[in-house]
Amino acid sequence: MDTSEMHPERLWNRKYVHVLLMEIVMQMALYLTRPITASYAVSLGASVAAAGFVAGLLATAAVVVRPLSGSFSDLFSKKNLLVAAAALFAVSAFGCATATTTLMLGAWCAVQGFAFAFKSTLIISMASLVVPRESLGSGVGWLSIAYTVACALGPAIGSSLGGSFGYSVVYLLSACLLVVGFVLAVTFKAPAASSHHAPLLRGADVRSKMSLAVLFRPSTMFYGPAIAYSLVAGLMMVAQGTTNTFLVFMGERGEVQGAPLYFVVYSIVTLASKPLAGRISDRQGVAAVVVPALAVAAIGMVQLSLIRSALAVCVAAVCMAVGQASAYAALQAESVRKVNERKLGRAANTFYIGPDIGMGLGPVLGGFVLQTFGASATFAFNAAALLLSLLVFLAYRRRS
Repeated sequence: MDTSEMHPERLWNRKYVHVLLMEIVMQMALYLTRPITASYAVSLGASVAAAGFVAGLLATAAVVVRPLSGSFSDLFSKKNLLVAAAALFAVSAFGCATATTTLMLGAWCAVQGFAFAFKSTLIISMASLVVPRESLGSGVGWLSIAYTVACALGPAIGSSLGGSFGYSVVYLLSACLLVVGFVLAVTFKAPAASSHHAPLLRGADVRSKMSLAVLFRPSTMFYGPAIAYSLVAGLMMVAQGTTNTFLVFMGERGEVQGAPLYFVVYSIVTLASKPLAGRISDRQGVAAVVVPALAVAAIGMVQLSLIRSALAVCVAAVCMAVGQASAYAALQAESVRKVNERKLGRAANTFYIGPDIGMGLGPVLGGFVLQTFGASATFAFNAAALLLSLLVFLAYRRRS
């Protein structure tokens, strides 16, 4: 086996750029629709709380399938699984575009969640195999730029097209982008480790009853050292999920001024903050990034709960980009750092379980707070979730 193919000397190599392109296209497709899902559900007759539940179904469904996505990604060909996930992603987006009831929309959002669980695990696993080990934090940081670009352009484009042509048109555009992602997945030349390196199960074993038992072993589904980082990231994503789901909606109701500016400013600042956070975590450790970052993010949400002007929205976006986005990238890189190739899938998968739960709970809890207490209380709720994540991280570091 050519180990240089698995871990090259340069960060910016051809395979890494291909993985980055896949992530950019798929994240853009997702963020065209994610911030408008609640509004789409309301237009189909759902209440605000029910719309939050529907918007959170993607993350909730991802949590359900996460244990198996980690097992499968370590046991079988990562490329083949990524191709299948990309295809399912595209089909589910077409399904959302044709939904005529809240129930149909929710069902297709759940299918998207299943595809998303595999996609996210496989992308980070493949990226870990095609970058130098000593540059993993930087690699994950740059990979997160896909999310940044999508978060900058997706909500603005999606909300504009949704208001002018209808929400189903936005989902149709998302589906077309996901078809492009499918083509990129098919043409990706996977490194040896992702398809042939030391498989735990071989042909005859896969068909046996014993192989099925292996898939459901806790040691096969989860990676213990990543659990604490998953919990911290999950609490952070409660705030992120609430903001992404309801900020545009609050802007449409006149409760927040300049809501679309949040996503633009957040993304511009994140372009610099995530790669920088990756370099700092590579050199000084994860705590050097996470502790100050989460404090800054909480401050941003507190000030937005007090002042909801366009300027306050921009300040909150800067704080969340410097804070939440940087902390998330550092935790994500730490969860797969120095992990053996045979365990990369379950390590990445275990980390994502917390954020999936957070993204699922955020819209549900945040929707309840918004409907019951209003916008100010919703941002205060976000700040509390961020402070709790900081306390959990500090407790874990002190104990370990």
